[in-house]
Amino acid sequence: MIRSSLLLAGGLGTRLDGREKALMVCQDTTLLERTLAVLEDVSDEVIVSLRDDEQVEHFSEYLGDRKVVTDKIRNAGPLAGMLAGFEKACGDYVFTVACDMPFLNGRLIDMMFDMVGEHDALIPISEYGTKEPLHSVYRRDKMLEAIESAMHDGYRSILAPVSSLEDVMYLDAAAMKKIDKDLKSFVNINTPSDMVKLDNWNLDDI
Repeated sequence: MIRSSLLLAGGLGTRLDGREKALMVCQDTTLLERTLAVLEDVSDEVIVSLRDDEQVEHFSEYLGDRKVVTDKIRNAGPLAGMLAGFEKACGDYVFTVACDMPFLNGRLIDMMFDMVGEHDALIPISEYGTKEPLHSVYRRDKMLEAIESAMHDGYRSILAPVSSLEDVMYLDAAAMKKIDKDLKSFVNINTPSDMVKLDNWNLDDI
């Protein structure tokens, strides 16, 4: 199975006063660089999704020769990035993740790729019972079709295409805790205060 990973980094940072979330620095590295390092360890290719050419230029020093896609449909949220990324991906399955999760666990992602089998998707369920569609593995062809259909019908929620998939496997918190005992993988950054809190965490202890 060819593994692709899609990093969604095209958000507007509205809750961060317009700052580029992916370029925020914590413990001497950007969230973007830290995430790319994890994804490249578990994937055959990594695709970075950005919103436009201006953002690509702003990120250029971090991108190297990686595949980069930009939104064809503006103001459509993560689905626009997923549409472009899934069109570009070579893999049979695509791990899709947002750029604001500093505790990504490569062993957990590797396990998810191994577990997805022939399912259309493997989606984690948090300990609070919520789905985590932006830390999930999707069968490329099925999810691409679902995204295209959802966007054609005017839907912008990531759960719209997910709900139309016929064969979804869910990964419960108990199974994930065997690898990520505190479920740090799902901690995300939304506000400046969230970044400040990270200074009290050991980002390498995962």
